[in-house]
Amino acid sequence: MTATATDTRPAEVLRVTGPDESYLLVAELFGMGAPIQITWVFDDDPGDAAIESLCAGLAAGPLHRAVSRRRVPFARHRWVRSTMPVRPGPVAVVEADGVGEWADSVLRASRLDPVRGTGWQLDSARIRGGGRAVSLLASHMITDGHGLYRLVADAAAGRTAGLPAPVSGHSWEAVRADAADAAESVRAAARSARILIREARAARGTDTGSADTRSAPGSSRTTRPARPRSAPEPDTTLATVDVSATEWAARATEHGGTGNSLFTALLAGVVHRSGRPLDGPMKVCIAVSKRDGDHDNRANASGGVWIRLADPVEPDTDLTAIRSSSKRAFVDYAESGADQAADNLQPIVRILPRRLIGRLMRGIPGPDTTVSNLGATPDSAMRIGGHTASRFAIRAVMQGMPAQERRERGPAVAAWAVTYGDTVTLTFFGIDPDDFGDPVRLRTLIADELTAWRIGHRFW
Repeated sequence: MTATATDTRPAEVLRVTGPDESYLLVAELFGMGAPIQITWVFDDDPGDAAIESLCAGLAAGPLHRAVSRRRVPFARHRWVRSTMPVRPGPVAVVEADGVGEWADSVLRASRLDPVRGTGWQLDSARIRGGGRAVSLLASHMITDGHGLYRLVADAAAGRTAGLPAPVSGHSWEAVRADAADAAESVRAAARSARILIREARAARGTDTGSADTRSAPGSSRTTRPARPRSAPEPDTTLATVDVSATEWAARATEHGGTGNSLFTALLAGVVHRSGRPLDGPMKVCIAVSKRDGDHDNRANASGGVWIRLADPVEPDTDLTAIRSSSKRAFVDYAESGADQAADNLQPIVRILPRRLIGRLMRGIPGPDTTVSNLGATPDSAMRIGGHTASRFAIRAVMQGMPAQERRERGPAVAAWAVTYGDTVTLTFFGIDPDDFGDPVRLRTLIADELTAWRIGHRFW
């Protein structure tokens, strides 16, 4: 079934707001991009026609969007349907044990431009001996992990949702709508300023046990001196590993935790094992989906909560403290998220001069590590052309951040987890060039931590 692109009426404005606005600012101010990648591995090749059908379905849906600039200062930009053509990339050929390396190379070579309307791409590779690997890349500016699941399922089923037409922001009606949005932005900035002042006064001289923030880059430890210019700087590193879902669940239960708390403990252990210096308790950001059901057509609807771990997390130790801290942070965020500092920065940032925005964004505190557990992958997101993937992975990275900034700002390492069948696939992104800039060492740290938790594993 093939979906057909539709446009909503011009009056139905879809604004660039929330996390997507943050990623737009990062792209414009610092030249950094944040692609998400889904990788499927099929034992039976779905075929070229199935890949082309998926591509056409995604192009007809809300993934295929572009930014239409505001006409009035302080208003939010608009999302409109992209007019850029899109087709699957050339089909590569890889060995069965080279799928992970191929997926890494596709991710590293990508240069998505969601502002222009080229915010996603679809690639595939035939596997010698049979099967196919498929990669879908999408900018974090235009979707998040759970959103991408639904977009894939909708594209396969021929379902779509309308987007405003590219010319919808050019009328006088659009100018009036932008003027109204600009006025509301000013009012929102005033409200947010009052909240931030109140929070600053309450937090003065104290350090809370948990806090909410998005995983934006920021200072998280004592700044290290820059390397001599002649010394080459390590790149970011990538690793993907499969573990048994049965063993994963068993270890979590044995130690009074859940899959989420075990995942948090695993990443905390990797950070400690690396020898990374900390300036206080370890700060862990746990990603949270804020998407409201299947009809939520926002671009990016992700957020996050923080927990702080004062003591090193040793393998095979009790997970109840992490579990309770995480639960408390989730509850606090659900009850008072609108009053949190990170949720009130955007309205103020929107009306500031760009030179001040850059200083503000660079000063936002960052965690030591970020974890994102997407849980069980829906069956609908595992299938392409009637074929179900035997292996599946999802991850998101940041491109374009200089090594010295990666050295100074958190997170130092990030990871994602998905569950399907009896497999949990973990993906890792090593960011700090000193602690996680060696790909062999990153794998060793992960393998040693999994082994210490008595969890068997296999790297891609």
